Amino acid sequence: MNVERITATLADVTKHQWRDSRVANRIKAAIEKHKRDAVTRDDQSTAKWLWCLETILYIQQEYLRAFEELQGDHYHKAWCTLEKVEIACGFLDRHFHSEDDRYKTDFIVRHTERYQTLYPYHLFYSPALLKKKVKCSICGSIVSIRNPCGHVKGEIYNGELCSRVIVEFDVLEVSLVTNPVQKYSVLFTKGNNGGPVHHYDYTLVHYVVKGLRTPFDPWDISWTRIRHPHSLYSHVASSDPCPCGSGKCYADCCLQEEGVLRPHARVHFSIPPPEDLPPFIYSRTR
Repeated sequence: MNVERITATLADVTKHQWRDSRVANRIKAAIEKHKRDAVTRDDQSTAKWLWCLETILYIQQEYLRAFEELQGDHYHKAWCTLEKVEIACGFLDRHFHSEDDRYKTDFIVRHTERYQTLYPYHLFYSPALLKKKVKCSICGSIVSIRNPCGHVKGEIYNGELCSRVIVEFDVLEVSLVTNPVQKYSVLFTKGNNGGPVHHYDYTLVHYVVKGLRTPFDPWDISWTRIRHPHSLYSHVASSDPCPCGSGKCYADCCLQEEGVLRPHARVHFSIPPPEDLPPFIYSRTR
């Protein structure tokens, strides 16, 4: 498979969707072969372009994997897969731009972020590390601020991304954060069997996925606030905290109004969803 055929196939992702992993494996093998040939010729420009194609293939595959996991209600697994997509897109962005989004990477970036906004995850653990020994992924040298190896982190050398590998470290602390560097570190309660309890409400994620016919159907979501009838909160005493989340007691807050003010989500499908999908307006405290 020549490079022109590879690029044409990657540009056709919305039709092929890589359901057959053997097709993706053949493309990956072809890219690796062309990259080895380019490195042998010391053609760094071509090797870098082939790294971009290899990363695009990875992004497409992982995005499709995340969609299938969402369809199967494997929400945390899909969350972690979407984080892989987000990280890979960040690496690619430094080296590749397409005006016409022929490989759907811009689409994937936008919709990965939108999927993440649907999730009810708000608290994460984040470790602080003391890096004692770090090496370069390209040359294997131990590096530090005073002893650089000459390779720039994030650049491409011989068709490979330069990164820093932490060889030795100490954990200084573990913090609870709302905007983590590593999104996979979601907090779960522990069940009697020692495993995590999935106590989160994934209703909104489930609804959006059910409304999409393919992974590449465009969609968006808008958030506002509306008042919900007090009848929905008849179980809340007037002296209890107001369901709107203001921190005031119910009697001194929304109970004096025509309803409880809550965040409100409206999903916009660019392609009509399946006919059996009911109208849906979702509200939650974010």
